[in-house]
Amino acid sequence: MIKTGVLGGETMVAGELIRILINHPDVDLRTVASGSFAGRAVEEVHRGLVGDLSLCIEPDLDPEGLDVVLLCGEPWMARDWMEPHAGMCAESDVRVIDLTGAYRCGEMDMVYGLPEYNRKALVRGAKRASLPSPVAMAVELALFPFAKNMLLTGDINASVTIASTENFGTCNGVSAGSQNAPFAELACSTRLDPIAPIENRPDGEDAAREVASLLHAVQSSFGGKVRLCVSRNNVSPRGIVAQVDVPLATSIGELRRLFSEAYEDHNFTYPVDGVPSVLDVANTNKCLVYVGYPSDVEVAGDGRCVRVTAVIDNLLKGAAGNAVHCLNLLFGLSERTGLALKASAF
Repeated sequence: MIKTGVLGGETMVAGELIRILINHPDVDLRTVASGSFAGRAVEEVHRGLVGDLSLCIEPDLDPEGLDVVLLCGEPWMARDWMEPHAGMCAESDVRVIDLTGAYRCGEMDMVYGLPEYNRKALVRGAKRASLPSPVAMAVELALFPFAKNMLLTGDINASVTIASTENFGTCNGVSAGSQNAPFAELACSTRLDPIAPIENRPDGEDAAREVASLLHAVQSSFGGKVRLCVSRNNVSPRGIVAQVDVPLATSIGELRRLFSEAYEDHNFTYPVDGVPSVLDVANTNKCLVYVGYPSDVEVAGDGRCVRVTAVIDNLLKGAAGNAVHCLNLLFGLSERTGLALKASAF
């Protein structure tokens, strides 16, 4: 059994992570830690766990005796934990998975945790992984087959709609965090709830750079700009829809073939024949992608462009589910282990 600890245990992402881990056949969840919630039962902080586990939240996470640590919360929380514990983790071979974005640039020997791109690196000896932001992941999965086949020839424009967590997450009538703070304020370690155009926000600029960096790593000749604009969906508590417009360098039929080829041996990303909805991926670790023609934008370059629509669950494929996917790869397990999650209509 993989002895596991979770830091930042008060966050919404940690709650989703815990729900997956307690049903994972190869995981023994030993510790959930949070300085602000220490001493409380996990089931008091996260709904739906009554009768499933009997853990109290610890004030800090001691890696001794663990096989893997998952870092949730804000980036500074991950850094404050890693700095004093990095040496011990290396000596005792403790794997670390960062969900906060603190190490997405590769610091601390972190592998970029996008399995569709970095599966070999994660399987072949990696000890640490830092996950993509949910917005970046949706856009990257829409673009990866282009870059893999050297088909990116110009600037990329993406419009991303992300679910609002603002009105969700209270526990027994008391919101997480401070007594008056909504859960979303603690859940934003992966920037789940941007409310302004992403290009006007520091974290949005980071997401655009994150996408551009990944594309350049796959297709070294890519020199275009990545423009992201994000709006918030105040109706649904989960889901990201990314619509990505790309200059068309080949026929759309050939593109659809290349998308099928790029994802045919991956377990969670599926090209589909029609525009997908977040209802098709809610509560799962799936990404659905559709390649089609845009109907409401001016075509680019020689008069042709293509629109790729990608949908994911921001809390699962965009965060907790992807963390478990990376965990499975780091420990040589089947990618789908513990992630056979049900589809949901809400």
